[in-house]
Amino acid sequence: MSMLDMLRPSAGKQASHAEFVAFLADDESAAIVQRYVAQRMLPHAHVARGNVDQAIEFLQKLERAPLQLLIDVSGSDTPLSELARLADACEPSVEVYVVGGKNDVGLYRSLLQLGVRDYLVKPLTVDLLMRMLGKSEPLQQARTGKVITLLGTRGGVGVSTIATHLGRYLANVSQRRVALVDLNLHGGTVNILLGLDSNNGLTDVLQNVQRLDTQYMERTLVAHSSRLFVLSAELDFEQAFPLRAGAAAELINVLKQHFHYVLVDAPPPGLCHGELTEEALTQSKVVYVVADRSVHSARNIARLVRYAGNRENEPVVSLLLNQPAPVSAAHVASADLADACRRAVLQELPYDALSVATAENLGEALAAKSTFGLAIARLADDLSGTAQKPQVLSRWRQLLKRGG
Repeated sequence: MSMLDMLRPSAGKQASHAEFVAFLADDESAAIVQRYVAQRMLPHAHVARGNVDQAIEFLQKLERAPLQLLIDVSGSDTPLSELARLADACEPSVEVYVVGGKNDVGLYRSLLQLGVRDYLVKPLTVDLLMRMLGKSEPLQQARTGKVITLLGTRGGVGVSTIATHLGRYLANVSQRRVALVDLNLHGGTVNILLGLDSNNGLTDVLQNVQRLDTQYMERTLVAHSSRLFVLSAELDFEQAFPLRAGAAAELINVLKQHFHYVLVDAPPPGLCHGELTEEALTQSKVVYVVADRSVHSARNIARLVRYAGNRENEPVVSLLLNQPAPVSAAHVASADLADACRRAVLQELPYDALSVATAENLGEALAAKSTFGLAIARLADDLSGTAQKPQVLSRWRQLLKRGG
């Protein structure tokens, strides 16, 4: 069997993880990369002929993201658009190296701005790969995942329900890697909605954030699936928990380096451990203020929007109007509510008690065609930009403009 035959994965055989992944457009380049792998003695490597489409398909089947990805775009007429699609399947922590066929300074600068670590021009050599891919000095990570914090104007407006089903959709349908963080230290409802038990991982990592590497995360976060992970706690109600200032911000900062989305179910400010909510907001790019059509919510919307948005990172604050109870004439009209708080409603989520209660009781996903399920899909598409994808030149460029 020749070396190039070895590069072609056998039918039906799929690696569960690979620390180094490379897809090359020609046999000669693939052979050079395989020699590099052999000389570096990389134990978990996947080198194959292919393009961005094959790379995306392979990445989606991995249980764990690779450390490095080498992708050949020399045969592409639109490399930036190709890499935009790759960004959807590539976790922020992955070091991406691009191989091209010409020494294009403009392309090189664009790729660096998009978060690509380096650009290599053919012909490849083992020495070139050693120098470029074997660098040991740390670089500032240009691309991180997006942090979304959800806050309720009052108890019972459906923050946990929206956060949980949004996380499910992004992980299961949009194929993103998602971390769900429930900041209620004395037992939130995210675990219940997912049919999971809490392992008090949140309190553990808040005390040991400096140890939060990939292996520690795998032991601490509860996996609902290969793409959806939960971090929560369930302390006894009388049990106090000392918090170190800045620990929650440090935790979320680490998580966004390993996940496409970090969804934070945050308790309203002013309650026990309100500093957790404060620190989550300082790391957020998007904040959803969740309200219902009540006078209570109407009175709190403006205050909560001001509180969430008044920070240096300038998160995008949007209003979600949920309907957890049957609509009645006593409810405030959505238009009147928006006028009263001078804030447009991003999206209204309908009353769908049967679908929501069934999903909660069984710990299952919403029925895809349920009215609430369709509303969650629209919210996820708005968040990820899927609905406007033809107008988006590059997902990495979009992330860069938003600072993460």
